[in-house]
Amino acid sequence: MRTTLLCITISVLALFQINCSQNSENTEAVAQVNSYYMSVDDFKEDLKSLSLYRPASVKTAEGRLNALNDILEKEILLQEAQSLNLDKDEKFRKTIENYWKQTLLIMLIEKKAKEISDQVFVYDNEIQAYYKTLKQTNPDIGLLAEVRLEIKRIIRSEKETAMMRKWIEEVKDKSYIKVNEDVLKRINLD
Repeated sequence: MRTTLLCITISVLALFQINCSQNSENTEAVAQVNSYYMSVDDFKEDLKSLSLYRPASVKTAEGRLNALNDILEKEILLQEAQSLNLDKDEKFRKTIENYWKQTLLIMLIEKKAKEISDQVFVYDNEIQAYYKTLKQTNPDIGLLAEVRLEIKRIIRSEKETAMMRKWIEEVKDKSYIKVNEDVLKRINLD
């Protein structure tokens, strides 16, 4: 399983590198570093990412040139790392595999969270019941109209969390899981 996952990850990275490196006759290159051609679309994508945390730096021609120089410097260093076969190093592969897993998990949870969010409704009677319980423990809570939105948010969050936990348990229930307790007991990190 790990070997298959590793092979898939490396294949995807190789295809990504090949795709980024190719310069078709229809694609205008912003720059070239050895056999790597940066297309206008790739550069625009990098600028969009950069503009999220440094918006002013991509608005001027000088800022875009500085961004391009930074990107090209990274490409030069990546090519150097590849020439030293660092991309074949086991530590690198493990890092990529972990990143791939984490990204996949994030995408799955975000997808399921959206599905769940679309299914969750908070009704007035739930808000009133929550407020009534809250008022008993904290008489100074204020009027329902003042805290209605916050109560609605809390109830929604509780429902979404419960539905997510339920879904995770359902997925676990469909899975074959076997723990070898003898092996587990012998594992020592010292």
